[in-house]
Amino acid sequence: MKKAAVVIITVLTFLVAGGVIIGLSVSRKPVVQEKASAVKSFTDENFQTEVVLASRSRPVLVDFYADWCFPCRMLDPVLEEVARDLGPRAVIGKIDHDRNMIGRRFGVNRIPALFIIKDGEIKDAFYGVVPKEKLMKALMEFGT
Repeated sequence: MKKAAVVIITVLTFLVAGGVIIGLSVSRKPVVQEKASAVKSFTDENFQTEVVLASRSRPVLVDFYADWCFPCRMLDPVLEEVARDLGPRAVIGKIDHDRNMIGRRFGVNRIPALFIIKDGEIKDAFYGVVPKEKLMKALMEFGT
């Protein structure tokens, strides 16, 4: 009888503690500071205008990513830096590969996939986490 009571009390303690932790995490507002991003967001709907047409005047870097992809998230600060450093000389943007079909047209079968597009054509492609210097050099090569 004592062993059963100890087990029941232990299980109830874990359930109460788990409930408290879950309750606190759900009721807590995340401390995320929203800052203006220099990286554009591309979709199937705006791809023609924001990427293809824009690539006629300056190079466009397109990052095919997914929210669940850790290497994709590792690229976020790199893309922000590149976008801020180049300003209006290049367009830097991301497109969610899971929510948009345009990546299938380009044959993207692994992410992150980064394409440099100039004059409506893919001029260079990178896969995986790419250093800022490599992206800057490639963008400079195509007219930034």
